[in-house]
Amino acid sequence: MIALAWLSTPASAQQTATLSGQVTAAGTGEPLLGVQVIVTGTKFWTLTNAEGQFHIVGVPPGRQVVEVKHTGRAPLAFPVLFEPGRTMELGVRLETGTVELPELLVEGRDATPAKMSSFFNRKGSGQGYFVTREDIEKREPRILTDMLRQVPGLRISCDFGRCQAQSFQEARRIMGGCPIQYFLDGLPFLGDIDEMTPDQVEGIEIYRGSASVPPEFNRGTAMCGVIAIWSRVPGA
Repeated sequence: MIALAWLSTPASAQQTATLSGQVTAAGTGEPLLGVQVIVTGTKFWTLTNAEGQFHIVGVPPGRQVVEVKHTGRAPLAFPVLFEPGRTMELGVRLETGTVELPELLVEGRDATPAKMSSFFNRKGSGQGYFVTREDIEKREPRILTDMLRQVPGLRISCDFGRCQAQSFQEARRIMGGCPIQYFLDGLPFLGDIDEMTPDQVEGIEIYRGSASVPPEFNRGTAMCGVIAIWSRVPGA
């Protein structure tokens, strides 16, 4: 069962719009943490907090598609008409029921999350530069881009307190610089990676050019390098 509602309330007189709301479980009304909310085709996205709430500012006005992505479930897409200077409030209820299975006794160590199995397989291949959850916990970075400063040849620039991984040395030398292709949980995205806190990241893999990029990340723009981020639920 999925329930959707939105309404607009006056905001500032600016020319962009704002998206706010909450994602909850349909059966219990419990807030859902770590759900991706994306304004499709733009750089605007976020993850829900512990109260299931999200807030995205600066959304271009006009009719947009908002995607809600929850681990292990197909993405949901909702058309929303964003009006300049107004806040659109979106409420989403996700069906999170599970199917009861026969009792099964498993002994041994905790299994690696399914989406991370391929991550560690690629890490073992010797291609690319990898940041694991253990690396993040050891360094305790203030922002996520701090974990990228040790990547050979990667240029990080900061402006007014916001930092961005701009380009790799190879791309600057061969092509004069070109944008890096980003992925979040295997899907291309245009967001600011520092909108994620280090506690929300399970792993990062970095490829400096098309020669080293695995097929799953080779989407036609990989010649300038790829940074793939894998999310986690804080506390998991």
